[in-house]
Amino acid sequence: MRNTVLMALCVLAPACTPMNPAEPAAASAQPSVAVQKPGAALGGERQLVSPQADAPRLLGADWLSGMRNDYNLSTDSVQRAMVFARSAANFKDSRIWFARRDGSGWGEAAEAPFTDPRYRDSDPWLTPDGRTLYFVSNRPLSGEAPNASLDIWRVGLEDGSFGVPERLATLASDGEELGPELHDGWLYFNSSRKGGPAKLAIYRARVNGSGFDAPQPLGAPFNDGAIQGDFTLSSDGGLAVFWSQRGGSADADLFAACRTNDGWSAAVRLPSPINAAGMDFTPSLTTDGKELRFASMRTSAHADDAAQVLNGQANIYVVPTALATQALAGELSQAGCSPAAAREFSAAARPVGAGRRS
Repeated sequence: MRNTVLMALCVLAPACTPMNPAEPAAASAQPSVAVQKPGAALGGERQLVSPQADAPRLLGADWLSGMRNDYNLSTDSVQRAMVFARSAANFKDSRIWFARRDGSGWGEAAEAPFTDPRYRDSDPWLTPDGRTLYFVSNRPLSGEAPNASLDIWRVGLEDGSFGVPERLATLASDGEELGPELHDGWLYFNSSRKGGPAKLAIYRARVNGSGFDAPQPLGAPFNDGAIQGDFTLSSDGGLAVFWSQRGGSADADLFAACRTNDGWSAAVRLPSPINAAGMDFTPSLTTDGKELRFASMRTSAHADDAAQVLNGQANIYVVPTALATQALAGELSQAGCSPAAAREFSAAARPVGAGRRS
């Protein structure tokens, strides 16, 4: 097993870290990679560049993707607020970082004000309305000693100010909870709790008033690997993307499945250049369905200016969703995707034939 997968498994250990609920109170082979040069767009302002049609594009060299592990990028639907996780090697000392966009460029990213260097905060996900941040942490409920494992928390956000973090006790277990995302009244997350279908499996819990019902593991095809997580869903519910180690792969790769009339299609490993040598993980689909963002530990890119950040730690990339759906069109159509999913695949695939988007 490669070192990258050991890093993925490391999130299970205490020493490491890798639709209208009530709101809380506010206060793989090495492919070509297109690179955004630091400050290259719009007179030096920080940008999240548009994806390139035929290759993953590194986001924010030196300010978003840097020398440490950067992963779990999430933005609100209007692209005014950004969160992501940053950690040292082996996902140690993880923190949540936050930035806002005023005008045409993003402001400087900084650690979220509620973070505490004594504890680990990771896996942030921002709701599309920008009002609630879900994340995981080993911060204590009382006292100063860290919790024995990572639990799911949420915190309100209003006018750029964070409220008081709230632990979601219903979702806690004796294992690690990771990768929360809220979709259509369900909170999806991965957990290493005892009795699950895999060492690290994907669960979901239905929103129930201000809380959640008891979590249940997802069925096939989502928990068919040795480990998997970071389930993300398209806005129409037709396309799911997640990462998994399965089928004899030494690395964690990105997989996709589409909704069918009977449930879900088989999960298909996304092809190169989306997956590459090295761990590919934390996928997230943008609200408009056009972009798939993810983190990768790949170490190759055709750009000298990015060489310093391609050091085997995680960086953040973007591809058009069409790059995935076009490659999967044959297999997914044979699986009998639902009409809503088929429409999304068709609409998303059109820009690929039309060339790059600026």
